[in-house]
Amino acid sequence: MHLHRGSIVAALFTLGFGGSVMAGPMEDGQAAYDRGDYPEALLQWRPLAEQGIARAQNNLGVLYENGKGVPQDVNEALKWYRLAAEQNYGGAENNLGLIYALGRGVPRDPVRSYMWFSLAASSLAGDIGKTVLESRNVIASAMTPAQIVAATEMVLKCQTTNYKKCERSDIAASDSASLVPSTPAVATTPHAVTPRDYPAESVRLHESGEVTVTYVINEQGSVAKCSVVLSSGKGRLDEAACSMVKQRWKYKPATEDGKPASVQYISKIVFPPR
Repeated sequence: MHLHRGSIVAALFTLGFGGSVMAGPMEDGQAAYDRGDYPEALLQWRPLAEQGIARAQNNLGVLYENGKGVPQDVNEALKWYRLAAEQNYGGAENNLGLIYALGRGVPRDPVRSYMWFSLAASSLAGDIGKTVLESRNVIASAMTPAQIVAATEMVLKCQTTNYKKCERSDIAASDSASLVPSTPAVATTPHAVTPRDYPAESVRLHESGEVTVTYVINEQGSVAKCSVVLSSGKGRLDEAACSMVKQRWKYKPATEDGKPASVQYISKIVFPPR
């Protein structure tokens, strides 16, 4: 399954997971992040991350992945996410799952994506855990049974090694790639949100938000179906996201064995404040 990132920038879940260790600087950094002062957030979180605080490590990963307060550097983001994931930190496990699903800074790998999403879902409670599980199920819907078995084995071995060395290098490339089309779908139209994509009422109310959707691209390169995986909390924007995807997003179709193939994607669509 190929997952196209499109206009998305942030991972599904970023900040706020974890306990109250180092609550002072941690929360000071959170407050700075919330008001858009990313250099100050970095200043507060980096010492904690270097001390091994998982939440701070995850948050540094978010800053680096999205280029907030630092130059964008996905490899640096991966380093911090992995350090936090070694402590079974659910937010970082989820972010790694999404990165592998999207092929951002690493080869796209549904097996490892499934593994990280599974670990995250078991670490995170309530609605957040359910949402992560839904993301995993999107990945699973386009995996072979052999891939799912391989990913499940990785989950169990990761847990038995206390979350160390989870990204095993001995998974055969064919296991991860067996369902990946010979060529991915290639976007032929812009994916960025435009002013015309906002519902009139959303413009009037200055609504903004992020909508994560999953959608199927058919053999003709058109979007056949779209559904919301993670709501923005604003129904108008959720509907507008899928409407935009179905009406405007076109692709050169993916191919499998040289023939056009239907593929399922997942993307986060950002409606900035207007």
